[in-house]
Amino acid sequence: MASNQRTRAQGEWGGFIATILLVGFVAAWASIPSRALEETWLAEKRQMAVWAGETTSHWILSQAAEFMSGAAREAAKAANDLGVSKIEKWLTDRIYASLLWANLVVYRAYALMMWALLGIPLILAASVDGFYVREIRKTAFISQSPIRHKIGVHFFRLVSIAMVLWLFLPVPMPIIAAPAVVCFMALSLWLWVGNLQKRL
Repeated sequence: MASNQRTRAQGEWGGFIATILLVGFVAAWASIPSRALEETWLAEKRQMAVWAGETTSHWILSQAAEFMSGAAREAAKAANDLGVSKIEKWLTDRIYASLLWANLVVYRAYALMMWALLGIPLILAASVDGFYVREIRKTAFISQSPIRHKIGVHFFRLVSIAMVLWLFLPVPMPIIAAPAVVCFMALSLWLWVGNLQKRL
């Protein structure tokens, strides 16, 4: 009974937070200036070129452009059909802002994918090490820590939420964010797997 009430309360809080985030996203979309998104887009490209080189930056740009080309064509058609009234000018600006924001998200997603290709061995090694730590503890007289296991689960969730927020935040972010997500994900998986209970 208590667990059902706790689950229901968590579901209600989750729905409330999701509603707040959705309202905040719509408000940001309606009010953020296109100029701010342009500056964020240029800052991300410059930062990637400085840290990873022009070749890497061009590869990410080409992948993002290939993915977004269809959306850009549809946005251009929609903008051309609009007139010159204030509301139509605002809609044209919002279409342009949406395209910039989508390009930024896709660019960051490809940057994260690039770092993930380098970080997959780290994540796999952390998971396997956590598994063998658990197996060694099973033969020794050492019990797994449910607190550390719960910390690993919650930490993994927080890292996943932080990754999504980083992808969608329309402000310049340091390039270290993507490799930090990969490293913290490996750490959380190590805690999670290494402290699974023996009965599992």
